[in-house]
Amino acid sequence: MDDGLLISQEKSYSLSSSFLLFSYNIMSKILIDAGLVMEHSKTELFHFTRAHHPPNPSIDLSSVGGPVISPKPIWQYLGFYFDCRLNFNYHTHFYATKCLSTLSTMKMLDNSSRGLLPIQKRLLYRTCILLIALYGFQLWFFKGAPIVKNITELKKMQQRAALWITGAFRTSLSEGIEAIAGLIPITLHLCKLNGRHHLHYVSIPHMPLTPY
Repeated sequence: MDDGLLISQEKSYSLSSSFLLFSYNIMSKILIDAGLVMEHSKTELFHFTRAHHPPNPSIDLSSVGGPVISPKPIWQYLGFYFDCRLNFNYHTHFYATKCLSTLSTMKMLDNSSRGLLPIQKRLLYRTCILLIALYGFQLWFFKGAPIVKNITELKKMQQRAALWITGAFRTSLSEGIEAIAGLIPITLHLCKLNGRHHLHYVSIPHMPLTPY
């Protein structure tokens, strides 16, 4: 059996590692009793903590025939990038950098015979770039979350986009060129999308459980 996943969240890595090892042993024994072979190389273990610079020990799975698992700082799952502290700084940085690369590619469209109008550049940014930058923002944009670094990454990305749309100088004020380009500040845009997300969630009808 492959594509296994175990997740643990405790106050310390030592406690989390012991729970993961215990759960891994139980899962391995159940599969062996069922006549299945467990693919250790295709099983993922991940644990989270908010502690500052904690020691992250390796997990020894030699007792069940597995390898010694060394910790990794980032875990990718379904296009989301999780770090051990769940602040999603790497996730935001990854997609902001991807948007800047897409923006640099779109600049080649200006080399055509007629070029692009500012309204066309704005449309390309809103429909092709901004959606990539805000992918999975619901994971980190909520009340009480540390979002300063994430917002800073997105502000830098939108400033580059506003410079491209308006053709202004790099030393221009971000708020001014965003207003000229017709772009809402990224923080207000996130608040708007987050409010719509909550409205959509509460509007989903709840299906009652039917007894069998």
